[in-house]
Amino acid sequence: MKKICLIIAVLSLFIIGCGGKEESSNKIRVAYHPNMGGASTIITGIKLGYFKEQGLEIELVKFTSGPPEIAAMISGDVQVGYIGFGAHTLASEGKVQIIATDGLAAVEGIMVHADSGINTVEDLKGRTLGTQLGTSGEATIEQVLTGASITKDDIKILNSEVATAVAAFISGKIDAISVWPPYTIEIENRLGTENIRRLIPTQLEIQATASWIVTPKYLEGNQETVEKFVTALYKSMDYRDENLDEVIGYVAELVGIDVETVEKERYSSDWMNSKKMKDMLTSGEIQKIYEQQGQYFKKNNRLEGEPVPIEEYIRIDVIEKSLNQVN
Repeated sequence: MKKICLIIAVLSLFIIGCGGKEESSNKIRVAYHPNMGGASTIITGIKLGYFKEQGLEIELVKFTSGPPEIAAMISGDVQVGYIGFGAHTLASEGKVQIIATDGLAAVEGIMVHADSGINTVEDLKGRTLGTQLGTSGEATIEQVLTGASITKDDIKILNSEVATAVAAFISGKIDAISVWPPYTIEIENRLGTENIRRLIPTQLEIQATASWIVTPKYLEGNQETVEKFVTALYKSMDYRDENLDEVIGYVAELVGIDVETVEKERYSSDWMNSKKMKDMLTSGEIQKIYEQQGQYFKKNNRLEGEPVPIEEYIRIDVIEKSLNQVN
């Protein structure tokens, strides 16, 4: 009996070794968002073969917000992801690590129906506003409320998946909404810009980053792969910088919407490139931006405790090494 058990054990090890091996580290499942910010760099690199040049095989997985994407990364289903400003709270808590900055995003503002009687930020008091908490939508609310006499507690915030919030706003079931492209564009197309009013921040406390991230666990076991990914990513950003019209076409094809709609996102971010990133790292500007974000999240009670030091979640070593490989 013992001999039989031993044979079964050996055969099991053999099977695991031959057929149960983990997928090769050159294959990366990448989370993208269906807009210019979340898709333009990654699709450019795929179209132009920059990732293939690095020996990487990319599989794209679509997400519409950061929290479920990061959950998929923590579970190991996705290895690299793009996040907007709102999900940076998890970076400030040290749960994910930033390996590239894609751009500095423009704040969209809160959209309200033109006939809602909401003309000022203070008019939001007691009204219903739809967003998905933990995303850039919540961060935008905080930005718009900066300096106002009301807080989030004065607004009836309906927390729902973003598509549900958009449907509720279009149908008139809620008074206001805080979302991001392409949802803002969908709302404008459905309702008409003349029927929408935007409440925008009167002052910006911080700059809102859009970043590419990995989990600490994945980076620990795959740093060389991550460095190759980031090299291809910044080559893609450089191409986007010089060929924005072409890249808009790539994004439209990927997300399945017309070029004219994506074109409206042309100025939704101050797009990053390799030279700009090198300069901002050297001057310390990019480090300061992320540090200010952490303090901002703390101020608005978005963190579980104190923000971790930026050197613990911004992998400057990876970024600098990758930038040095960009031609």
